[in-house]
Amino acid sequence: MKPIACALDHLQSESNFYYSHLIPTLFSLKSRLLILKEQHLRYTFTFIDPLITSLEKRFKLYFDLSPEVDEAILASCFHPTFKLRWIPEHDEIMKNRVKNLCINIAEKYIENSSHTELSVDNVDDEDFLIFSSQEQCFDSRANLEVVQFFNNKNKALTCLDSYPIIKKLFIRYNTSLLSSAPVERLFSFAGFIHAPNRSNLSNTNFEKLVFLKGNDIYR
Repeated sequence: MKPIACALDHLQSESNFYYSHLIPTLFSLKSRLLILKEQHLRYTFTFIDPLITSLEKRFKLYFDLSPEVDEAILASCFHPTFKLRWIPEHDEIMKNRVKNLCINIAEKYIENSSHTELSVDNVDDEDFLIFSSQEQCFDSRANLEVVQFFNNKNKALTCLDSYPIIKKLFIRYNTSLLSSAPVERLFSFAGFIHAPNRSNLSNTNFEKLVFLKGNDIYR
């Protein structure tokens, strides 16, 4: 049970931990269980197959990298530590599919950013016309930055400063909390703050006190 215990502890971490850790942790857990199975344990070998089967059933969408979990896939790919390293080496089809997904998302981000920057009231005559060749420019820029990011061997988060598009997408897809532990801890803070001698607190002040307490703990 050590691989499962380690995976649970890993997923419940709160410092420097992001949504991007989910899929690589699941893939690593399955690989470690398969390694245990190959050891032909004498007494617990029959216990490993049900664990692997249950894991694959519970997280089937993640192991199949279905479109329903694209946000989790993108979160992992845009993290410098993971990128495409967590995808099995022999599965070129899966790797190409994930790579194209990242490029398409980067293209949409560039296109949406350029459209929001356009202002009808402040458009010059030369900038008013929009040509289809601009789409090719978006494609090449997104493709270039994504490929350069994947080829960069630097695993530190600071390398994101060299890739402005990837950095924005990293923040976009890694904002979600992976574990509910920090949220549950906020409920504990709320119980301490909402004491009998503070029963007349307004909703706004109560909310501010809870988050101030939470920020002070995690600072």
